Amino acid sequence: MPQRGLPSGGSLFLATVTASFVSAAFLSRADAYLLTSLCSLGKQLKLLPMALLAGAGSMIVCLFFLRDDRPVFREWPFLWLFCSAILLIASRCYLSHLLNRWSTSGRLARRVAVIGAGEFSREFIERLRSEPNLYTVVGLYDDRLSRIPAVQDGVKVRGSVRDLLERSREEQVDQIVIALPLSAMSRISTILEQVGSAVADLCLTTDFVGFRYRSSQISSVGPNPVVLIEERPLKDWRAAKKLAFDIIIGSLMLVVLSPLLALIALAIRLDSPGPVLFRQPRLGFNNRLFTCYKFRTMHHGMTDLLGDRQATRGDSRVTRIGKWLRALSLDELPQLLNVLKGNMSIVGPRPHPPNTKAEDKLFSDVVAKYAFRHRVKPGITGWAQVNGWRGETRTVEQIENRVACDLAYIENWSIWFDLRIMVLTITREILSRHAF
Repeated sequence: MPQRGLPSGGSLFLATVTASFVSAAFLSRADAYLLTSLCSLGKQLKLLPMALLAGAGSMIVCLFFLRDDRPVFREWPFLWLFCSAILLIASRCYLSHLLNRWSTSGRLARRVAVIGAGEFSREFIERLRSEPNLYTVVGLYDDRLSRIPAVQDGVKVRGSVRDLLERSREEQVDQIVIALPLSAMSRISTILEQVGSAVADLCLTTDFVGFRYRSSQISSVGPNPVVLIEERPLKDWRAAKKLAFDIIIGSLMLVVLSPLLALIALAIRLDSPGPVLFRQPRLGFNNRLFTCYKFRTMHHGMTDLLGDRQATRGDSRVTRIGKWLRALSLDELPQLLNVLKGNMSIVGPRPHPPNTKAEDKLFSDVVAKYAFRHRVKPGITGWAQVNGWRGETRTVEQIENRVACDLAYIENWSIWFDLRIMVLTITREILSRHAF
């Protein structure tokens, strides 16, 4: 006789989730989700049986501990194994065919920009041409424009290093490769400072003799060995997980909070004349400007679009309802629309207006690595905010600490870190003394 516990449907759901998680974890540890693995149908077919058996085994263990003698519990693992095998094999066959077709057409090719005209870049580009479907050289860049030809071995010289940084904000560049000898180390250091904030992998291809490096720094771009100086944060599957998290959580929050948003909008309209939303240009991903949405908390006509004057405690520009919205941090809720539009995340470095200053100096002039925080999407809340670095920024120390927290978040990102920050936002920041 079955013991009391979870209903049949709940037990089977729990066992199915457990088996699916174990199978996915097995495939992940076997690197089955790498692009090269997904393109190889043979490798996928070798990995799937062990992953499915591991999942079925975990399901049997799960059902055993539930101690239910009903026939459906004995049959379910075999039914799951059969259906999962059919689904996974069919999906992997289709995905392998699709990715190989895209690879052949060049749609999956990494876009590579090369810095430094000369022998190093010539050899690098020549070796890269052996894999035309995987890599595309988008241009050659060099500050010595008056001393080099306009075209080197069929690759156009598109400008200086500064031009590359500007162009990387307008078009996708996956990897930036500095092709210079170690004897030009001072020049390499200058280039690294110039392009360090670019949203791309930053590599060095050089003469390795006498060069000290960690094994984790050695990578490759096609057949070329390179030293990986800086890796783009949140790329590939990490970016996909972050995007899925933002879309799912953002959509749920927008639906759940819609009655509250409607009440706030009505209160703003009744409190003072003017629009409900305040639209402000702010610096976002890759240092691009985007329109950030907030509930209007200031009298219409007194708002500061570019952030020349920060809000202060007791600011006369703030409306009666605006004081409450700011104190409860509810004025930020319309940024859920920004999340669904794709120009913000739930969690990330807070976006600033372009003219925001500390001690009468622009943030970018105060902190050398300020632009590095724009290598990921800005967020509604962030690590700096839950650590108390929010509100008016008067001193250089305040913005330095804020940027330090933002860079620490980028370096240590995970879904669990995002969830932790969301919880801390509620426990620490609602009615925070820093909000006004």
